[in-house]
Amino acid sequence: MKDKKIKINGIDLHLVDFGGTGETIICVHGLTANSRYWDSVAERLVDSYRVLAIDLRGRGDSEKPKSGYNIRQHTEDILQVVNHLGLEKIIYMGHSLGALIGASFAATYPQRLSRLILVDGGVNIDERVFVKIRPAIDRLDTVFPDFDTYLNEMKKNPFFDEWNEYVEQYFYADVEHRFDGSVCSKVCKQAIMEELNMLKETSIDGFYQHINIPTLLLWAPDSFKDGETFMVTKEKWERLTSSLPHSYFVEIHDANHYSIILSKYEQLVDEVKRFLHDTEKICFQNQL
Repeated sequence: MKDKKIKINGIDLHLVDFGGTGETIICVHGLTANSRYWDSVAERLVDSYRVLAIDLRGRGDSEKPKSGYNIRQHTEDILQVVNHLGLEKIIYMGHSLGALIGASFAATYPQRLSRLILVDGGVNIDERVFVKIRPAIDRLDTVFPDFDTYLNEMKKNPFFDEWNEYVEQYFYADVEHRFDGSVCSKVCKQAIMEELNMLKETSIDGFYQHINIPTLLLWAPDSFKDGETFMVTKEKWERLTSSLPHSYFVEIHDANHYSIILSKYEQLVDEVKRFLHDTEKICFQNQL
């Protein structure tokens, strides 16, 4: 695993190269997350694919410019990453906000994608979701006296009830570790608030009429653990599956919006590998 920084669109963007050979998968995290959210998935894909994950602008170890926090700018950032790496086509995998960006990228630059994987996200967001993600946002400007205190606070969140080494590594990468031992999230809260306002005004669903590549839609049935609030409803995913060519809908059993990657990675990776294998011939035929 290698950390890299590349200059794109006037900023330094951080990415993690997990290694591997074969087609390149670029993984894009959610609203307040970072590239290390993908460790569990990447480790299980590098036997067949080259896997990279990025920190979106304003997150992780990427630069925090004063502006540019919207779907269109993220889409352009991803394009420049692909260009910088000299890749003709990629497989795109995005979670939550990363899935929204994936839908935009697939609609805007279809010639640069072979396949699209959307993990519990990718459509217009229900207003109730903004209430559910408030704890993730509230942590951003809080200074904790030490990392253990921070972890103990995160463990109180019911979404992380299946705590493991991947969750802990993700949160370790989330914070700036200061000389006095205190920690604070690296994520720029101003960027997140700008992003949220943008999301409320952006029509994500409109992208789907322009998507014509094989797409895998992965769903967390216990998305926000209340049985009522979902990042995407099952009915909406099923409607999209019927309208998209060569698309597949898969439910990741007992997963919530966060655990679908951080602790349900075994089933998720199995489904991703099956999808990529089953659609390999389709992609080859499309290139002829």
